[in-house]
Amino acid sequence: MKLLTSIYTIEELNKLIDSIDYALINVPKYSLIYKDIDIDLAISILSKNNKGIVLSINKIMQPFDILEIDKFIDKYKDLNLLFYVSDLGVINLFIKKNIINKVIYNPETMITNYLDLKEYYSLGINSIGISNEITLSDLIKMNNLVNSKLLYQVFGYRLMFYSKRYLVSLYEKQSNINIIKNDLYLKEITRDDYFPIIENDNGTFIYRPYLISLLDKINEINFLEFLYVESLYIDIDLFKKINEIYYDVIKNNSNLDDNINKLKELKLNIKDGFIYKDSVYQKEELKNE
Repeated sequence: MKLLTSIYTIEELNKLIDSIDYALINVPKYSLIYKDIDIDLAISILSKNNKGIVLSINKIMQPFDILEIDKFIDKYKDLNLLFYVSDLGVINLFIKKNIINKVIYNPETMITNYLDLKEYYSLGINSIGISNEITLSDLIKMNNLVNSKLLYQVFGYRLMFYSKRYLVSLYEKQSNINIIKNDLYLKEITRDDYFPIIENDNGTFIYRPYLISLLDKINEINFLEFLYVESLYIDIDLFKKINEIYYDVIKNNSNLDDNINKLKELKLNIKDGFIYKDSVYQKEELKNE
């Protein structure tokens, strides 16, 4: 098992470097969510510390992005690193360059069954990201049916909606109001939950209103290649403690029960999500007037 930790800034990288196994560097412009980070400096820091490197270029690309992303891949393809990709068009670039084995393919919610997993893995991809919208038992079943390397998010806020439309700006214009687009949350009138919402030049993103954590399921998912922990919307000093807990369990084989208690002491808003129960979509019943 390898712990894959999301990194957005050099400051975060320096704070987390001792408890990083692999760093997921969110590349400005090409990653869904990104901040200001010097990619070459990040690679240098990670290489000097013998840490694994994964470059996230996971936004859905437009035709005019392809030439630029092609050049970006060529710049880094010969280095000892992997690429984190969500767009099938970008996958084709790696196939043409004969370096598909350097790709982690994670289309977020799309891969939910062993047939899709088998098909994509047959392309020669390094590792496949499995949806968190299926149960843990389904994840285990998929692994048993397909001999493959898997990635799975085990901590953090989970992306549940992505649109290339600028929905916050559209609402701002329609409602004739000014919205400061930092630390935004969406609240439905009939629910108490606050859903983190982000708008940037890649579109609009909505996350689940709670954190997921599978620390107590580590022994059940020890077949995973990458255990992905997401730092978004979490104070960096708090996330440092969380990342250290996961790192100690995975890399140092520290006592699991003790670390589960350490995580509980942080009093985080953690919920099971779909770990045990499948999502069910029902149409609202039509009412006769």
